[in-house]
Amino acid sequence: MKKFLVVLLALACLSALAYADGSTVAFGWGRVQFNAVSGNSISGSEIMSGWQDPQGDTWPPMPRENLDLAYSGKTTSFQLTAYMGPTNGPLPGGANLAAFMQFMNINGTLKLIPDMLSVKIGEFNGDGWDAFRITSPHPLRDVNNNNVGRFSGWGVIADLAPKDTGFEAAVYYQTGDPSNGGSPFGTGSVATLNSTLGNTEAAASYTLPNLLKVTAGTVVGNLYNAGSTGYDRNIFGRVQVLMVPNLTLWADARYDGFDLATSVSNINAELAAGYSMDALGVAFAGTFQSLSGPGTTAWGVVPEVWYNLGVVTAGLYLNVGGSSVANSGISYQFEPYVKVNDFNLRISFHYIGSTASGATSYWEVPIVIDWGF
Repeated sequence: MKKFLVVLLALACLSALAYADGSTVAFGWGRVQFNAVSGNSISGSEIMSGWQDPQGDTWPPMPRENLDLAYSGKTTSFQLTAYMGPTNGPLPGGANLAAFMQFMNINGTLKLIPDMLSVKIGEFNGDGWDAFRITSPHPLRDVNNNNVGRFSGWGVIADLAPKDTGFEAAVYYQTGDPSNGGSPFGTGSVATLNSTLGNTEAAASYTLPNLLKVTAGTVVGNLYNAGSTGYDRNIFGRVQVLMVPNLTLWADARYDGFDLATSVSNINAELAAGYSMDALGVAFAGTFQSLSGPGTTAWGVVPEVWYNLGVVTAGLYLNVGGSSVANSGISYQFEPYVKVNDFNLRISFHYIGSTASGATSYWEVPIVIDWGF
C-alpha cells in the first residue's frame, strides 16, 4: 500500500508538471487535534489522553491527512480532494485504494464562456463549492448557520458569473450518488426524475463594491430538527456590509419546513461581526433558532478576542447558549489559547459546562496543528 501511494503521488506530481501554469499539488495534515489530557466531572472518572475529546464533539475527531490535486486552464479545470485517516486506513491483510481514501471532491469544470458561464460536473463535499456559503470571522471555531447555501453531493452545477459585474447565479441539479445507484441522500433506491428535479437547488448574489453584498437561494438536505431522518428544502437570504475597512458584518437567515408532510416552520438566523486593528482582533456571532415541530427556541452568543504578539498569538473564545426546554440550563464554553504563528501550532484549555442541575462538565487540553505543502 505504501509503495502504491508513493507511486500515486509521483504520478500526480508529474501530471501536474505537464500543466505547470495552472496546477496545484498539496499534501498535508488537516487540523489534527491531540488531547494531551482530558476529563470530566463524573465521580471516579480518570484523566484521559489521546485523539478523542472527552465529549466526542471536536472536529476532526481523529488525525487526518489531505491530498489535493487541481488543474485549471482556459477552458477546463479539475479538482480532487482525498482524506486519509484511521477511519478509512489500511486494514489487516491489505486494503485497496477505495478503503484507504475517502474522496471528498472529484469534479471537473467546463468553461463554456470564459469569465461568464461554466458547468461543473462531479462530487462536491466539504469545501468543494461554497460560492453562496459564509462563515463567521472566528479564528478558533467559525459559526456558519448549519452550512446554509452550500451545494453538496453529486450533480451538475451551472454557474453564471459575468466578470466585473458583481453578479453570480447558479443552479445545482443533484444526480444522486452513482455508487449507490443514484439514490438521493442515501435512501437506498434509484432516484426518479421527479425526486431529482425536486432536489434541484438555486442561488444568486449581487455585490455593490464597497457597499453591500446580497445573497438569496434555496437548497435541500438539512435535517429539520434533532433526531429527524427527513430532509427538507429551505430558502435563505443574507446581507453583507462591505463599506467599512477591516470590518466583517453580515446577517443570515433561513426558513424551512414548508414542504414537509408534517406541519413545521423553522427559522435559523445568525448575525456575525469581526474587526481587526493591526495586532488586535475581535469576533462575535449571535444565533437564534425556532423549531416549530418540537416547539422550542434556542439562542447562542459566541465572542472571541485575540492579540498577535509576533511569535505567538494569544486569544480567548467564549460560547454561551440556552433554549426554551425546561430545566435545560445555560450551556457555556471558554477556551484560552496560544498559537505559535510560524508553525500553525495551537495549545489551549477548553472547558464545557452547563448550569443545569446535575449536568456533567468536560475539559481538555488540546494541541492542534495544521501543516503541509
